[in-house]
Amino acid sequence: MPSRVENMVQTETGPRHVMQGTYLGARIEVIAGYDIQTDGWPFHICIHQSDGHTDRLSSRPTQFWTESLDSAFDQGFELAVRHLTPSEGASEKPLG
Repeated sequence: MPSRVENMVQTETGPRHVMQGTYLGARIEVIAGYDIQTDGWPFHICIHQSDGHTDRLSSRPTQFWTESLDSAFDQGFELAVRHLTPSEGASEKPLG
């Protein structure tokens, strides 16, 4: 899992598995569940900002799938970190 995410803890286990952590003041939740029909792990990501706003990084049904629960958590946190981290040079205007 990305080392930049802090306070990581699994908060639910069972049909629905939830791991949460914090990054840049936001609480990230990665929610996954096993799908017997595909033998895969669909997952989605929720980012809860300190101002009360929540972003969901996938549509319903989710487009994110992996082959294991650990991979779902790893990929979910990585996607959340990328979403929360400003791109280098994104605010620069082209010269001209």
